Amino acid sequence: MKKHDFEARREALLKDIREVMDDVEELYRNGVEAGSEEGSKARAKLEEKLAVAKERLSRFEEEAGERLRHHAERAREKYEQFEEAAQERLKEGKERFAEFEADAGERLKRGAKHADEVVHEKPYYAMGFAALAGLVVGVLLNRR
Repeated sequence: MKKHDFEARREALLKDIREVMDDVEELYRNGVEAGSEEGSKARAKLEEKLAVAKERLSRFEEEAGERLRHHAERAREKYEQFEEAAQERLKEGKERFAEFEADAGERLKRGAKHADEVVHEKPYYAMGFAALAGLVVGVLLNRR
């Protein structure tokens, strides 16, 4: 049911209820006796309008309930879709992080192994480089 139809039916129902209330008020104001012909006609008219209003109210409640169930179902479906997508993205993120972690660990091991090999092949170069680095750090610290 479209929103416009729902609103139109709600307005029609409220109009019927107002009419019934106006008729009740008119009966009360006129103080029609229970046995008079005018009172019987007014009462019959009122009962007819009341029956129509009750029927419309009943249909309105059913349609409102259907609408509520429909929207609740759609909301649940959207939530489930969102939850599935979020779980999938989380899983992908964890997998990518694990790959990155493994790759970084492997690169670090290769770098350390290469440095160890260079130091073993040319120990004097390594000592010279360490001495030069120490000298540079010492000069920089003494400049303060």
